[in-house]
Parts: sequence; C-alpha cells; structure tokens
Amino acid sequence: MRFTWLPVAMLLAIGFAAIIGQQFPDLGGWRYLAALAFVVAFTLSILVHELAHALMAMRFGIGVSEINLGFFAAGTHIEGERKSPLEEFAVSVVGPVASLIVGGLAYLGSRAFDEGVGYVALWELGIANLIVGVTNLLPGLPLDGGWVLRAVVWKFTGNMHTGTIVAAWAGRILAMLVLAAPVIIEEIWNRQPTMIDFLIALAVGFFLWMGSTASLMQARLRRKLPALQVRTMARRAIAVHSGTPISEAVRLAADAQAGAVVVIDGEGKPHALVSETAVSAVAPNQRPWTTVSEVSTRIGAGHIIGINDTGEEILKTLREHPASEYLVLDAAGSVYGVLATSDIERAFRGR
Repeated sequence: MRFTWLPVAMLLAIGFAAIIGQQFPDLGGWRYLAALAFVVAFTLSILVHELAHALMAMRFGIGVSEINLGFFAAGTHIEGERKSPLEEFAVSVVGPVASLIVGGLAYLGSRAFDEGVGYVALWELGIANLIVGVTNLLPGLPLDGGWVLRAVVWKFTGNMHTGTIVAAWAGRILAMLVLAAPVIIEEIWNRQPTMIDFLIALAVGFFLWMGSTASLMQARLRRKLPALQVRTMARRAIAVHSGTPISEAVRLAADAQAGAVVVIDGEGKPHALVSETAVSAVAPNQRPWTTVSEVSTRIGAGHIIGINDTGEEILKTLREHPASEYLVLDAAGSVYGVLATSDIERAFRGR
C-alpha cells in the first residue's frame, strides 16, 4: 500500500462526509462514520480488483511481483508478456469484471437498508465500483480496456505489437476526449463547467496520454528486438592477465582491432572488464606503470551474455542485472567480446 493512502483517505472521507451530509441531512454526525466506512470498503474493493488480475495471471503461470494499492495509482506488476491473446484478454478483463460484481453486490446490499449509515456506505460503494469497472473497460491504454483491445487486435492480426500500437493510439484519442469533456458536457447538457471540471479533465487526460505514449514507445522498441543480436553489437575483445600494463593492453587491442579488454586469472578464466572510461582517465605517461587490474571492474553475477542471445534475452539480462558492460562468451564458453549498454542504445536508435 502506498504511503500516501492515509492522507488521501482522510481527505476523501472528509469530502464524502460533506456530500453525504447534503444528500442525507438526517444522518448528522453519523455521516463521518459512513464516509470512513466507504473509504475503507472502497480500498478493499480496489484490492479485490488487483487480486483478480494477479490470480488470473498466476493461473496462466505468469509471475506477479507486487500489488500497489492507491486511489489513483493502483496496479499489479505482472512479469513478462502474456503468451497468447486469450491470456491477455483474461488477465486484463477480470479486474473490471470484479469491480462490476463488487459494485452490483454493494448496490443490492444497500437495498436491505431503508436509510442510515449502512445504506449510504453500501450505495456509495456500489456506485464507485461501477464507475471503476466501466471506466477501466474503456478501450485505450493504459486502462484495462486498452489491454483487452490489444488482445482482440492481436487475435485478428496475429501480431502482438500491432495490437499494442492500436490500443495506444486509442488511449491517446481517449485522452483528447477527456480533455474536451467539460466543453462537450456544456454543449450536450447545457451545464457550465467549473474550474474543478477542467482540473480533473486535465489530470485524467494527462495520465491517459502519458500512459498511452509510453506503451506506444515500448511497442516500437519491442518490434525492433528480433533484429538485435549480441553477435552483431558486441565489441571484439582481447584477454590479458591482471599484471599487464595499460599501455601494452591498448597496443594489443589495436593490433587485434579489438574494442575491449578482458582481464583473466592464472587459469585463463575471465574475471574483470577494463573500462574504456577508466583507461581514458589515466594519463598517457602513467599507462606503462599502471596495470589493467587497477582500472578494471569485476564481472558480477548475471553480467555474462551468450553470443547467440537476441532481443528479448538481452532486455531480460539488462532488466534483471543492470550494468554498463557485459562479458560475451561464445558457444564454447571462450571470451568473444564485450557488450556495452551504449552499444544497445545506439542499435535501437539506428534501426
């Protein structure tokens, strides 16, 4: 649960207490209890929404790293891509469906009360969850309905990235409609929009635009992934022992037309990478007296990449084991070269 939950919950409770007081003046001081009950119940209903996503993902064997609860930034962090349109559809649609079910049950539950705190809290909870369910089903990223749209397009086109691009552009269209909503409401219902209406439209529209834009950029990058290969991006490297002077290592690399230097131990096993930046920081007149071990960085766990790795495998390594450089080994386990994150970024920009 986000640390901002409590202050936001208190503000919502005070705000709802004022609204409830206007709608049900006979409640008196009980309106604060009704507002608090609503906020707590609404938080639990958000948890139900996110748990539905998480449980469905786990049902398909997809990992879930965490669930964040918040009134404006709730989310379930699902690891990896869905393997089929069916998985995408099921994982995405189940959250809004859960909210609609909770909303329906709460509304029906309110019918058991003629008036009072129970009626108000359940009635408000039902309406809030119905709004959450319907809103999240709108067909545009980053809303759940956007992922549902992506699944549908993916199914009919056979291309996941096409689905993402379509759903992301749909999200941008939704964002523009939300920004124009106050004016549209005025034209259709002849209601003068207030400053609050414009602020809410701006906040929601900004959220939708940024989320859809991020999804669009990610789709364009992922479409390039199959063409990215470690073999073509890695710099060829030479292997030297730790006591080798920097000047000698630079000379050997130039003779072999290599772009990187790897430090090996007495058994010939690579254990460190020589940083180009660190070499540049050593004055030329000091390089004959400075060894490569003094400017090298030990190869950490996970900082080794296979020469045949491609796009998705490369991104997975970068995501799970961040580093500026990675050792590249060939199929036989011998040193082939070094892959720098700057090389990967350059490959992305050049495609």
